[in-house]
Amino acid sequence: MRPTGIAFDAFGTLFDLHGLGPRLESAVGGHRDEVLAGFTARLVPWTWHATAARRYRPLPEVAALALRSAAAESGVELSADEAEGLAKGLTELPPLPGVAEGLEELDRDGHRMAVLSNGTGDGVRALVEGSGLGERFEHLLAADEVGAFKPAPEVYAMAAQAFDCPAAEVLLVSAHAWDVAGARQHGLRGAWLHRGATLAPVLGEEPDLVAADVSDLPRALREAAPRRPSARS
Repeated sequence: MRPTGIAFDAFGTLFDLHGLGPRLESAVGGHRDEVLAGFTARLVPWTWHATAARRYRPLPEVAALALRSAAAESGVELSADEAEGLAKGLTELPPLPGVAEGLEELDRDGHRMAVLSNGTGDGVRALVEGSGLGERFEHLLAADEVGAFKPAPEVYAMAAQAFDCPAAEVLLVSAHAWDVAGARQHGLRGAWLHRGATLAPVLGEEPDLVAADVSDLPRALREAAPRRPSARS
């Protein structure tokens, strides 16, 4: 079944977190790669922690804390102001290869699209518009609207509400297996972008659709008939 709407994860799916590299190099010099690795290893689990503990704070705050922690682990001290400045780089990340081309083709095929991100409304808007991709998306949906991070059901519910359709008619596209699993557990369908990795399903939830990257997604959508998800809420 053709989806009524396609909702894309932002960080690591549409936009490259390695784009923080130049900012990090200015701040931590030769420790850039290890701090970046420590930061990316912390960011998503810390959003899970904040949601599970019901202590939501916006993604830029979580990112700044994760940057300070990663730097400390590498023997580098970042002040709160320095970390906050680095975290602002999340609004200026470059699109990953194939994203612009894939979105253009999906647009030509008549798909309605949205971004569904753990970020803030202002941050997602700046990120998408700064990359020149703003005209591709009908909706920009951010976690701060509901005060929780994915995989909280309130976040995924925003997509169905925005497209005004049942959850099963929304396809969540992500490069993260945990995100696909979260979407499927809450009634959406899920498409996983493998980018050369091997699928290791989370909680037994396999994607309805698999594509190499965003540029491969239009082909996969045309050729595949995604199965319905397990309806859990």
